[in-house]
Amino acid sequence: MPAATDLYTTTFQPAPPDDAAGGTMPALYRAALGPVNLDRYLALFARFDATGRASAGWNGAASLCTLNWMVFRHLWTAALVYVAAAEGLALLAFGLGRQLLHWPVGVEWGVLGALALLAFAVPGLFGDAILHADVRRRIARALAASRTVPEACALLGQRASSRKRLQGLVLINLVLAAALVLAYFLLPRAGLQGTALEPAVTVAEAASAAAAASAPVDPEPPAAKASEPEEAPAVAAPAPEPAASVAPPPEAQAPAPAQAAPPEATKPPAARAPTASRPAPAAKAKASASTPAPSAPAASDALPAPVGTAAGYYINVGLFAEEANARKAQARLLNEGLPAFRQEIAGAKGRRIRVRVGPYASRAQADAAAASIRAMALEAVVFKQ
Repeated sequence: MPAATDLYTTTFQPAPPDDAAGGTMPALYRAALGPVNLDRYLALFARFDATGRASAGWNGAASLCTLNWMVFRHLWTAALVYVAAAEGLALLAFGLGRQLLHWPVGVEWGVLGALALLAFAVPGLFGDAILHADVRRRIARALAASRTVPEACALLGQRASSRKRLQGLVLINLVLAAALVLAYFLLPRAGLQGTALEPAVTVAEAASAAAAASAPVDPEPPAAKASEPEEAPAVAAPAPEPAASVAPPPEAQAPAPAQAAPPEATKPPAARAPTASRPAPAAKAKASASTPAPSAPAASDALPAPVGTAAGYYINVGLFAEEANARKAQARLLNEGLPAFRQEIAGAKGRRIRVRVGPYASRAQADAAAASIRAMALEAVVFKQ
């Protein structure tokens, strides 16, 4: 944007002599400006030509609608300079001021107010001078390219501002304003749905949630699990049985002294042989009692089926490309008391993580869970497996 002092002190060459029919310069100005606010600009330009300089004034349209006014008056160079100057000053104030000078909030708002004041005040004060200088350059080019003044006026009229051009600018501004209003009311909803699957969750919470997800899938009822600790002592109870089986040998030896007859002296070895062999069957019984302990079949029965393979009703929540997003979605569902789990799928597009909830024994339970999931702004599709 030209400096204010340059605009204020700009001088012009003397205008060409006016014709008897009303003047050459007014006719050229009239052809170059167009019908919008023509009388105002003709009076201003006549005063500028009389004094030989463009003095500062006030133009409300140039102040409040700067870019629109410049586009309407074909001031393309001034519009580019205005935008570049505004962006440069804003970057200088907030980029360097905030990063290097560490301005407080009050100072930043003060600088912003000063920039806004300059953005409105400078075009309002020197808009007429900028337009006068540009129109004089157009007239000079038109006169150089034409042989007569009417021909130059016709050439200037082709680029003059018109009421139709003004109506087009008003329509464009209305469309832009409507687009901004729609974006303001529609974009926040889409943003909330896009971030619904991004709750904060730690790795430990995700691991505990994954462990808890497999609990509902276990086919063995809790009552059977509760009875297992009671069966272990019942199996271990026969352990003192070898002591009872060892006791009979003393009983078998007790009658031996009672039979003190010498002919029967050979009987104790025979009697002792079977008694001595009794501990072996007892040990074997103990070993056999310990080997078929129900812990082995109980362990095989306690192994849960693979997650998501049990029969029942399931709910599809989503398919994720990032495992972190799948874990966050699962943790959010588990925090709401829903039996969520993850499954890995290898497809044509690569590895995907699927999040499901279930199983449920009835359709009504699955539908109720799906309603609560939809209330969390997540997808919920019920199916039976």
